[in-house]
Amino acid sequence: MDNTVMLSSTAERIYWMARYTERVENTSRLINVNFDLLLDIPHDEISDLVHLIEITSSLDKFSKKPTKENILKFLIYDQKNSGSIKYCLEMSKINSRYLRPLLPKTAWEQFNNMHISFLSSYEQTNNSSILHEVIRDSQRFFAIVSDAMARNDVYNFIKLGRFIERADMLSRLIEEQILRKEAYVSKHYENLQWMSILKSINGYESFKILNKEELRRINVLPFIIKDKNFPRSLIYCLDQTISPLKELPSSKESLKVISKLKDATKNIKAISTDKQIKDFVDFFQKVLIDVHILVSKNYFINIK
Repeated sequence: MDNTVMLSSTAERIYWMARYTERVENTSRLINVNFDLLLDIPHDEISDLVHLIEITSSLDKFSKKPTKENILKFLIYDQKNSGSIKYCLEMSKINSRYLRPLLPKTAWEQFNNMHISFLSSYEQTNNSSILHEVIRDSQRFFAIVSDAMARNDVYNFIKLGRFIERADMLSRLIEEQILRKEAYVSKHYENLQWMSILKSINGYESFKILNKEELRRINVLPFIIKDKNFPRSLIYCLDQTISPLKELPSSKESLKVISKLKDATKNIKAISTDKQIKDFVDFFQKVLIDVHILVSKNYFINIK
């Protein structure tokens, strides 16, 4: 394939297909885990549900009465909510229309199955089951991509979009979940809170293998931010954005920016104060936006 033609015509679609598909999995997991937590910790249920909207940066679009049913519909099915699962699946589908010849047949079939399965779920009432299926389908798609695709530019843009999106969601979770004050929750439930945060990034089992201590901020936070071997840590995500950029042309400036961000991430301490963590997350998100802008400038055309 002519790289120049590919980069000028389909790179943006590949990148955004991967970002939206990754966002679907992350949002589904976040909703499921937080709903499980509501069953275990006695507190203001509606407050925590509204908090899920805050994490997906769409609170300004939510105008209905904040009931459990309305919030669930908004997060899962509301087409006008750009953070909803339905919206993200629709956008990933739109961006995939021209990509069928570029993906392995099994990956394309799984991608279609994910959309068909979700659309058929409208008549169901078990939201947890629907979300688990979405998580499994998105994981199957990326597993097939990883196992069956040649390491070409298509693969590099899928990987780039996927891990930029994952890093973005992780930074939001750190900012909104970890730094959020839970004054109304007893200290007896602290372990459950940290367990839910780890489960929302599919990291609870990996954390327990490495850490025999109780679940506390001082050991959970470094794991989420700095563990280079955990696929959902910030530092791992940055490494995974570096590797595809090294294979793409015109990436020198982007690599330089990510390297600086990686250095800042390594310097975070377990004993950092809330303000220090908040300042770091703000910096992380700003620089991640800069990376996205550089990627857009170097590789994408305006397809809208």
